[in-house]
Amino acid sequence: MSRSVFLHEMTRPAFEEYLESESNPIAIIPLGSIEQHGPHLPLGTDSLAATAAAKEVAERTNSFVVQACMPGYSPHHMGFRGTITFQPETLAAIIEDTVESLSHHGIHKVLLVNGHGGNREIVATAARLSGRAHGSVVLMPSDSALSDPVELLRKVDAHAGASETGIAKLLFPELIEMERVEGFEPTAKFPAEVENLRDTEASNPSLRAQLLMAYTGDTHEFTSSGIYGFADPNDADLDAAREGWERRIGLLVELITLWKTIPLP
Repeated sequence: MSRSVFLHEMTRPAFEEYLESESNPIAIIPLGSIEQHGPHLPLGTDSLAATAAAKEVAERTNSFVVQACMPGYSPHHMGFRGTITFQPETLAAIIEDTVESLSHHGIHKVLLVNGHGGNREIVATAARLSGRAHGSVVLMPSDSALSDPVELLRKVDAHAGASETGIAKLLFPELIEMERVEGFEPTAKFPAEVENLRDTEASNPSLRAQLLMAYTGDTHEFTSSGIYGFADPNDADLDAAREGWERRIGLLVELITLWKTIPLP
């Protein structure tokens, strides 16, 4: 498409022409955070990645992107300068107000692309309540954060480590300062009882992984670098990041393609 997929970059007539030509419009809202991401990744990593995903999916499905906000729910990162956090009610209200505005203009299908784990429960609740309140279908596709619990327990590569650095290298390499993590040494330290959860030979690794993540608490209390875990950012695998990214984008495109075949209730 020659036009931008971002609503804020369209003129009003251009958006009206889009609505006239697209019989089944779907709005995509990227959500993320402005929060510390270790010494080397930009503060907007989550929002930048979510917006990039929304843009690519919109371009491939004739959808459009509403960039409602950049910050999210990040009180656990406030021990580091630069983090901005919304109250849960604020983030939920932004989502609901956006859905209400879209529904006013006849757009009742909304896809929320969430790039920040701290938003997950708030966004899921806001999706259900706003959809019900405004006669819309609001989807937040589930993620697979615990799909490999043994690997999570081994590396605790949860924030600003190798995997997230790989995505950043793929999408916005010009914003990364890898020199700040040369000679990386993990700074994450957990209480002994929590550290024992990382025993990958023990039973129920999925339950252990969930407990481990529940006990991370405020970032500055257990890692001076801001990096969750023990995965060296310098080990970021660009090929693995690209493969994971393309898989995620492909699934979202498939979801929207299928969704366009289903009428509103």
